[in-house]
Amino acid sequence: MTSEFDLPRADCGHALVRRQIDDAGGTATVAVCQHCGGRYYPESALQKR
Repeated sequence: MTSEFDLPRADCGHALVRRQIDDAGGTATVAVCQHCGGRYYPESALQKR
C-alpha cells in the first residue's frame, strides 16, 4: 500500500521524509518536504486519541 512517505510533494515534486512533531497528546509522525517545508498528515496522525 502506498503511503504519504512514498510519494513526492505535489507542489514542488521533492521527496518527503518522516518527522516526529509534538502535539497536544504527545507526538505524531508527519511527512515533511525538506525543500519547501510542506507537510502531509497521515490518517493516523489525524485520528483522535
